Amino acid sequence: MNKTESSKLPFILMLVILLVGIHSCNTDYSGDFEDYDIDTDGDGIFDSEEVINGTDKNNPCDPPHTSEYSSFNSSNFIWLAGDCDNDGLNNEDELSAGNNPYGNPTVKVYAVPEFLPRLSELKLFKDNMSDLQLNDNVFEYGMSTPLFTDYSYKLRVVALPEDKQITYKGGNLLDFPDNTILAKTFYYLKDERDPSLGKKCIETRVLIKKKGQWLVRNYFWNEDQTDAVLDDDAHNLQVDWVDSLGISKTIDYVVPSNTMCIQCHELNGKIIPIGPKARAMNFEHRGQNILQFFKDNNMLVGAPDVSEIPVLPDWSDTNLPLEERARAYLDVNCAHCHQKGGSYNRDFGDKFTFTFESSLEESNIYLERTQITDRMGTQIPGYFMPLVGTSIKHTEGIDLINEYLNSLEH
Repeated sequence: MNKTESSKLPFILMLVILLVGIHSCNTDYSGDFEDYDIDTDGDGIFDSEEVINGTDKNNPCDPPHTSEYSSFNSSNFIWLAGDCDNDGLNNEDELSAGNNPYGNPTVKVYAVPEFLPRLSELKLFKDNMSDLQLNDNVFEYGMSTPLFTDYSYKLRVVALPEDKQITYKGGNLLDFPDNTILAKTFYYLKDERDPSLGKKCIETRVLIKKKGQWLVRNYFWNEDQTDAVLDDDAHNLQVDWVDSLGISKTIDYVVPSNTMCIQCHELNGKIIPIGPKARAMNFEHRGQNILQFFKDNNMLVGAPDVSEIPVLPDWSDTNLPLEERARAYLDVNCAHCHQKGGSYNRDFGDKFTFTFESSLEESNIYLERTQITDRMGTQIPGYFMPLVGTSIKHTEGIDLINEYLNSLEH
């Protein structure tokens, strides 16, 4: 090789390298190097595939997987630090406990006992709020005799703080621990013949116990049914639904102000829960006795056998004696104000005492029978009873009370 030829060699070599580089940039060799690709986050998916799919190669929980997924790398530190079922335990702790890192959460979501701006922030319900599906430590309860509120449905729930219990105090009373939440959601089924057609939630009334004292506020549901906002004002809105007989119904529903709520819940100058008394909860609700359920789940202590606890009769049960039904109706719908220490008796004297355990003589039902009939049957605002919680006459309740009052004449 002469001097001229040798001087050309570096140039030719550089040209070859350049052409090879250009060719390699336009050629897909990913298949040749697949064995050398890496999985940074240990989720079982190569980084190159995550980039193509638009998922995060540094997030072991992106993309999400079902509980059946098992292709993760359990020795990858990034994957071990993730929490792929979002239950508060990282994947490493889940494996150590023998749990599924992609399902079966073992850490409960506890309700938040604060009056936060949105109902969703209290964590009483799961994500799709209007489904009214309860979170882990939130439990439904009912009442043995129905409260009338313009034919609305009600979902009553109680949420206890972690490791705390309700204490049975004898007779009719239950003592709830601090940071207990009691909530009642009022709603209408769009068509009572077919609940699957959905519902319209109106309001959720909430009581929270703090330092031995109950506080009460109200949440008003938005039109989209995605959440409810803390709102102490009164509201009027039209509600339309189809009843169980297929008849279209319309009502001007009244959401009470916070002042009106306090008026009903106040007894001897203190706010108290109205519904969740032992005798009103001692019945079978959705296939199980509520008090027994609380006892079995270590939520209620100090209670005797449920057979020894009184039961408030169901006023709608026509198999029961007329007097029991009528007195139960007055107890649940009227006695919160019309009892010793109630707001009406405090302001106007002990003219009525409608608690179920009061004797007929103590109640003054017979002496005031004419006024009872007039005030339940009228539509005059401010005179119509019940004063709060209803805007229309309850035909079935009025008929029951009138039948009972007439029976006292004989």
